[in-house]
Amino acid sequence: MQLSQMTATRGQTTPTRDQALHDPDKTQNQPKRPEHDQLLLQASLPPDKAATFGSLLAMEGQCFNPDDVLEAVQSNRDLSSALRYLSHSCPICAEQLSFSKMVTMTHCSCSFCETCFKTYFSAAIREKSIDKLVCPLCSQPEIRGCGGWEQSMDYFNLLDTQIRHHLGPQSHQLFQEKLRDRALQEMPNFCWCAHCSFGVLHEAEQLMMKCPNCKKTTCSKCRSAWAPQHQGVSCEEFKRWQLRNEPERRTLQLPSRSHIECPNCRLLFHLSRGGCLHFRCSQCQHHFCGSCSQTFSLGASCSFSASCSAKGLHAHHPRNCLYHLRDWSSSRLLQLLQFYRVSPSWPSADFPEAAGGACPVLQLAEENSPMEEACSRPSARNQGGLCQLHYKEHLVDQVQQNLLDPVVLFSRSELEAEFQRWCIAAPKQEAQEEEPLYMQRLLLALLQSVPLKKPLSSHNDLL
Repeated sequence: MQLSQMTATRGQTTPTRDQALHDPDKTQNQPKRPEHDQLLLQASLPPDKAATFGSLLAMEGQCFNPDDVLEAVQSNRDLSSALRYLSHSCPICAEQLSFSKMVTMTHCSCSFCETCFKTYFSAAIREKSIDKLVCPLCSQPEIRGCGGWEQSMDYFNLLDTQIRHHLGPQSHQLFQEKLRDRALQEMPNFCWCAHCSFGVLHEAEQLMMKCPNCKKTTCSKCRSAWAPQHQGVSCEEFKRWQLRNEPERRTLQLPSRSHIECPNCRLLFHLSRGGCLHFRCSQCQHHFCGSCSQTFSLGASCSFSASCSAKGLHAHHPRNCLYHLRDWSSSRLLQLLQFYRVSPSWPSADFPEAAGGACPVLQLAEENSPMEEACSRPSARNQGGLCQLHYKEHLVDQVQQNLLDPVVLFSRSELEAEFQRWCIAAPKQEAQEEEPLYMQRLLLALLQSVPLKKPLSSHNDLL
């Protein structure tokens, strides 16, 4: 079985909230029926329903659409229930609509108007991974929860019905393609070709997998391009052979964190230095941090805290992520390593300091460019041939590989800021409590409340 990789592409611009509120398809913007048509509608109803119909249309401060009123009267027993039917408010755009114009999510009690459903899911299908297509209000269900992927298929089957009904055929097709690709990735024998990104179910026991599309070969286990030297040896041994025998790869391995794995689809690709830490996987479109692998989420879909709703695309990085430690000086990072008795080791003894004192680390030539070139900044003494910038990044790599917690060097203001960042109340300093004792209590409370977690994935063992 084979599958062409499908990737979401950015298409039409997502409508703004103001545009959503003025959608010409919304009922409140449709032309009202002439008065004589309203009288005909009222005359067609039983006397009690006709009285309710007239009362709703004449209600002061309200301007209901006659068709919505007719639907409400026919669906409800009395005036109060018909009024409730007509008076639903969308929590996203705050528009007042009838019950029939609201869309209710299948795995939670949240509901919002059809226009907001279209706006949110049309953009999310284009730009997010399938795991992120959840309720925009409560971020439920938890796709990666204890139920697993198989149980989440019940939710996606129901969501598929809603998307097919409310969105266009292009959005529905892309949703089905992403759902199909995600289901295939759960299969242990599924693998992407390293050359053309063609998906293949590899049933054979041998590591070498031949792509039926480009006819090139890939290792079905480590997913790297196949080479004759891989035959008969493990993936780890093959990687070490590459480091010993391919000079260009030795250059790529400076500093130690030279590859990165998408935490969503497990695609492994080379990490170029330069640019920001925000990555988007070219295979599944998942947004994540290149240092700690935490997910980047839009404010509306992030359930971490209420303040997140006002943010754009952001992530919640642990305190040992490069996002935070890049502001530290090299001397402070060395002090942290020394505190834990860790030496800043290098990938191999075969990596001498660069000739001419120029940093050899490959990085992006310029922002948004796929081209790479050597850093070439001046290297400093006793920094492994690296410039100050990449030397600092290498020290942070050592911190992360050894799961070192930088909290041991935090000042009081840094400890209090860390409590605030994770929305946890910091212990108050008691009367007559000396500063060192209070600092120790703050430190212990933070370690207990927000412990460091093991990174989602790592390939540093190969280096």
